Amino acid sequence: METQIKTKKTFQMPHLLFLLLGLMVVMSILTYILPAGEFVESVAGVNEYMQVDRTPVSLINVLLLIYNGIVNSAPIISLLLVIGGCVSVILGTKSIDRLIDFCLYKLQDKGTTILVPAMFMLLVLLGAFGGSDALIAVIPVGVMFAKKLKLDPIVAASTTLLATLVGFSTSPTGVYIAQMLMDVPVYSGFSVRVLNMLICGTIGAIYVTIYARRVEKNPLCSAMGNTDWQAELDNTPGGMEKKTLYVKDLIITVLFFAQFAVAIYFMLNRGMGMGVMPAVMIPVAVVCGLINGMKFNEIGKTFEEGVKGMAFVCLVVGFAGTISLIMREGKILDTIAYYASLPLQNLGSGLASIGISIVVMLLNFFIPSANAKAAALIPIIKPMAENLSISPQVAVQAFQIGDGFCNAISPFLGWTIGGLAIAKVPYQKWVKWVLPLIGIFLFVEYILLWILNMTGWA
Repeated sequence: METQIKTKKTFQMPHLLFLLLGLMVVMSILTYILPAGEFVESVAGVNEYMQVDRTPVSLINVLLLIYNGIVNSAPIISLLLVIGGCVSVILGTKSIDRLIDFCLYKLQDKGTTILVPAMFMLLVLLGAFGGSDALIAVIPVGVMFAKKLKLDPIVAASTTLLATLVGFSTSPTGVYIAQMLMDVPVYSGFSVRVLNMLICGTIGAIYVTIYARRVEKNPLCSAMGNTDWQAELDNTPGGMEKKTLYVKDLIITVLFFAQFAVAIYFMLNRGMGMGVMPAVMIPVAVVCGLINGMKFNEIGKTFEEGVKGMAFVCLVVGFAGTISLIMREGKILDTIAYYASLPLQNLGSGLASIGISIVVMLLNFFIPSANAKAAALIPIIKPMAENLSISPQVAVQAFQIGDGFCNAISPFLGWTIGGLAIAKVPYQKWVKWVLPLIGIFLFVEYILLWILNMTGWA
């Protein structure tokens, strides 16, 4: 008698392509169901919601709008392609990697109390200014780091995966798409966001260091729930290999960070607009490649690979733009924004901004791509913010908070799940360990959001 093995079926999140196509279909259906409406400026100069005649969008028209959605997203897509290529060249020089390795080598005798927060803050900066799922490549560095210090895999994941995600979540340069869609000058509010990044980085560094010290004193305190991880430490050499830092690495690192300051200056102080970004970033990428000793063809191929990596992201942004067009053509965009803002209207603008952030956070689990989420949600958030008297800059900050921190526990984000797999940290153990820290982050961020709104940050 043959035995049949039953395989347990588990839910699998649809590919982002089909998730967005499904959303297009849903929005098309909603144009037939939801009341059509628009915000109209009254005689008193206040935006008031008014119902209008329905203009439903058929599925055929949905398909025809895909082209327009991509075309309308051209400014964002062009920036994504340039940024993808330029960052690929900078990371391809390995200068930042060597800088991190050198710092760890020099600090190895300083002990856990110095080494862990130093490692954490270095990776926060890397996540803030070079953040992408490509940073999953630094997880093995964290594994080596934890083994050298005789610490558990959670320290390996927290000093790399968590640190880069914290930097990504508070990046002063990572909100440019949301700012463009909200008609806010790109990179404006830079100093406030840098301060916020440093505050969150410090909180995370303290949290991880306290945990690392506890495990160092007593391995039984590990959140892994066992000490099996210690078996791998027996064959681990005690000291780190000597690392060399070259002058070219320092020059490339300085140029990488300085390009953002230059772009911000010309955009905000000289009013030169978005054209400054490729005008600054492309020459910097080429110069950095040449300083590193790369040939022109090598620089070109590395740039090409970075552009290729952004290709699908650009298509996703175009699809999200199509969803926005469907809502506009069907006149349900303002309807959705109006009814979504109703529960927040009696909270005051400060608490309402927090409410917007929470909505974005909940949707983050279903649309893990930050760019897709910005393109899909900002058109809704913008009229919501206007209706609730929330400044566009504060609305962008609310979006960033909602979009960022919960990435550390998202089961649908390859960056998180893949990073945990490399560090050999069970997902359930990780969530239990990191949830209190995420709660602290959100508490601090919501206070900041309330303060920024109350002070009229614009």
